[in-house]
Amino acid sequence: MGKRDTWRIVLVFGLALLLTSAALLGVCLGLARAGFRPQAPAKTSTPAKTTVKAVVPFSMLPSNHMLVQATINGKGPYRLIFDLGAPITLLSNQVSEASGVVKADAPRSFLFSMRGEAEVAKLQVGDLTTTKLPVIVLDHPALKILGEALGRPVDGIIGFTFFARYRTTIDYQANQMTFEPIDFPIRDLLRELPGRLAGPKTIRRRVLAPRGFWGLRLARWSAGNINSAGVPIVAVLPGSPAALAGLQPGDVLTTLNNRWTTSVADVYAAVADVQPGRDVSVVILRDGKEQTLMVRPADGI
Repeated sequence: MGKRDTWRIVLVFGLALLLTSAALLGVCLGLARAGFRPQAPAKTSTPAKTTVKAVVPFSMLPSNHMLVQATINGKGPYRLIFDLGAPITLLSNQVSEASGVVKADAPRSFLFSMRGEAEVAKLQVGDLTTTKLPVIVLDHPALKILGEALGRPVDGIIGFTFFARYRTTIDYQANQMTFEPIDFPIRDLLRELPGRLAGPKTIRRRVLAPRGFWGLRLARWSAGNINSAGVPIVAVLPGSPAALAGLQPGDVLTTLNNRWTTSVADVYAAVADVQPGRDVSVVILRDGKEQTLMVRPADGI
């Protein structure tokens, strides 16, 4: 293979990955939001533990990707790319069906013939055997292009769901990798990715509650009492920190601890950051005039 052919493979494969990654990500996000899981989703599982280091030989492709020979569920060998930057482990439909990872009649999506999530019961590469490996089944066009350029098929990509289990050392001169098992939980990036891209509210919930005792009751929202300026106070407990600060029923709470409070949720978010015993500024509207009071919430509920 000449130098011109080598660069052609590198450029074509790189361009294909660039063009298809965005589309693949969009499909993953869309399917995740729509709840598309034709295959039974891979359950969170703990791989079989071993303390033995394993050595895996690889060959370097003209595209500078590491290629290994692997057996999947006792079938193969198959040609897989080791990609330290891939967030998932990916298998083609042909290999997945032949190795029993998915059933031949499993439904496919309209793009890349995606089958969704699946699990490899056993993957063996070199001296290393791993079990219960989460994968995504689809026909990635970049792998097809690379296989055609090399004259032999490339059957998938080994990514984060595999590498996260091991401390990996790569010896490029010897063309081999050494894997040492690690002992801590493995994050499921595949499940986290759509939520992280859509925003933290989709994957993380925060329980908002006062840390201290304030002694006031806020108006429940309704079409009749909504006030864009703030949240009405409907009751103040006698002798409470709110009463001692001068808050009264009928006051409209507009700012608390330097945070605007246009909803009850805003108030809860503001008071959740206030430690008991610390003076906090509260801005209210009373009879159409703005006032600033200092409240010191007490310890307790």
